[in-house]
Amino acid sequence: MWDNEQKGFIQMNGVEMNSLTEHLKLGTVVKEPVQVKGGLLHKMYRVSTDKGEYAVKVLNPEIMKHPTALQNTVNSERIAAAFQSIIPVVAALEINGKQIHELNGTHYMIFDWVEGASIFPPRITAENCYAIGDVLGKMHHENLAIDGVMPEEDGTLMFAWDKYQELLQTYENETWATRYRASLSDIKSWNQAACDAQEMLAKILVISHRDLDPKNVMWNAGAPLIIDWEAAGYVNPYQEFLEVVNYWADDGKGGLLKEHFDALFDAYTQHVKLENVDWNAVFAGSYMGMLGWLEYNVKRALGIEAATADEVQLGKEQVLGTIRELYAYREKVQVLKRW
Repeated sequence: MWDNEQKGFIQMNGVEMNSLTEHLKLGTVVKEPVQVKGGLLHKMYRVSTDKGEYAVKVLNPEIMKHPTALQNTVNSERIAAAFQSIIPVVAALEINGKQIHELNGTHYMIFDWVEGASIFPPRITAENCYAIGDVLGKMHHENLAIDGVMPEEDGTLMFAWDKYQELLQTYENETWATRYRASLSDIKSWNQAACDAQEMLAKILVISHRDLDPKNVMWNAGAPLIIDWEAAGYVNPYQEFLEVVNYWADDGKGGLLKEHFDALFDAYTQHVKLENVDWNAVFAGSYMGMLGWLEYNVKRALGIEAATADEVQLGKEQVLGTIRELYAYREKVQVLKRW
């Protein structure tokens, strides 16, 4: 279901995992758990018990310290469960009435093990893009309402970019810090434009996945399975459509493929019409996801939101990668406006 080794904040051995599986009545662990890739924030294990095969997600304790983190995670899995009858979803198992479980201060989510693999550019095909456009269009057309899940307060804000620059004094010779300083003017400009667009974007919202990039889709026999719903919530549908286009029409070299764009567009517009959309505001607001990820990783790189040296290093790497993506996206915007 998930593959490749991942570094992180906690190592689980068979004894510790056995305590969890027995506590949840999932059986006795029959072999050492295998750590597998499960995103950049949490850790995932393949666990075999005498009752079945499971994927166990260990939630990052630094993330779970945030006051709203647990409820947000609960809500995201309620959203995943609500979409199960509409699109192909891999949702956390509900055990004893819960989808998030706590044991000895650590939070876990349990999934049935499902075979499949993610596909990344340049291996993505137009057929893959059509399937994703269909999934996204169905989610947006459904316009779900879920008790207790409300639009968040305006998450588009002007981050403290200048404050972070002041904290870089001890990182004078590090590449990520130099790149951050050189890009600061553009970062602040993109952030301000996104803030200015927010009033319009907030007028039209739907519940959706909100992170439908290739790492969060597994393919089995050509069919998609949508995983990792932790970002799910309300979003402007046109903004998410644009984000998904950028993920899936990527040619793997920093450009976009018109054939892939057309396939995704054609499938999506079977469910949602794209008429009378203020695309200037949508494009301006579309920078916000990358800017939020950049800000989080600047804080990780500075040690503000990191528990281990590995997380600090990952933050530095992500700062460089995200700034690169922001500049590449600026070029893509010009192409997408024409299309």
